[in-house]
Amino acid sequence: MRISLPALLAGGLAACSFVAASVQGSSIGIRSAQLTLASADGSNEKVEKLEYPKTSLKEWTLEEDSVLRLSFGIVDTANDQAFVPQRANIRFTDAQTAASTVLPLQLKAKGKARFDLRATALPASLRSSSGQITMTIFLGHPSDIRPLEYTIGTISLPASRLLPLPKGRHDLSVKKEGEPAFVVQPEIHWTFSPEEKVISKSVSAIGTLIVIAVPLAVWGLMGGQVIPNLKTQSPSIASILFLISLVGLEALIVKYWINWRLYQFLSPFLTLGLISAYLGKVALGQEQKRRIATQTGKATQAAVVVEEGEGERKESSGKATKIGVAKAK
Repeated sequence: MRISLPALLAGGLAACSFVAASVQGSSIGIRSAQLTLASADGSNEKVEKLEYPKTSLKEWTLEEDSVLRLSFGIVDTANDQAFVPQRANIRFTDAQTAASTVLPLQLKAKGKARFDLRATALPASLRSSSGQITMTIFLGHPSDIRPLEYTIGTISLPASRLLPLPKGRHDLSVKKEGEPAFVVQPEIHWTFSPEEKVISKSVSAIGTLIVIAVPLAVWGLMGGQVIPNLKTQSPSIASILFLISLVGLEALIVKYWINWRLYQFLSPFLTLGLISAYLGKVALGQEQKRRIATQTGKATQAAVVVEEGEGERKESSGKATKIGVAKAK
């Protein structure tokens, strides 16, 4: 049996249309929705059955001990079977400030949802509201099924359970009629800690003399033993130039600390730093050569002394040998 191309295309289009229709018809729905308002002991119940998407027109006013209970079933409209979405929340929106509070719904296995709002245990965000609150249900699932948004109605919270509305940043305090908005405030008196006691000049002078006298005394006691044993020698020209360059670097740092900017300081500092590094290398090389030459001279002198001692010993041993020979004869 051969199937013509037009018939094949027509069949494909029909199948696509069927799939699209089935996908578009799949959405989240609710049934058996009911809103109940009762006191804490279960008396004075007020019940209303809700029909989606109609909004409740009744006035739901909560007393100090009231309990507002919302219950409904969730279904998939494509097959009218119970459905459990992954996201199920109820949003409370303040009719005056438009501030919103989102709370989760209680879900059960067979697509049942429930939420209880007790006047004795209102969330902090609802207590800081104007009291006129609009309730909206949000149901969603991460699939092709369309979510649901359903505005249930408006409720009034008990005034005794509410907190004063927070003031805005630029809100002025409420004034009586004829009272000026701004008045002179009392002067602010600052209290400072008492001044620290200053040490007297005599005590400060005695402390200064002690600090100076101790190192001078130590130097005087050790100087008689150290100074005679010191061997000084004139520094090389490279060493003198190296020390001068270091002094120049310190002077640049002081100048920068006083009144220079960083861009004024960097170029002369880097230039003088390179010169100081080169002079330091040359000075260290010259000092190394001088030290090696000094050590070599000392070693040569020691060798000469040793040779002279050996020569004297040989002469003394030769004389002793001659005397012994003479006595034997």
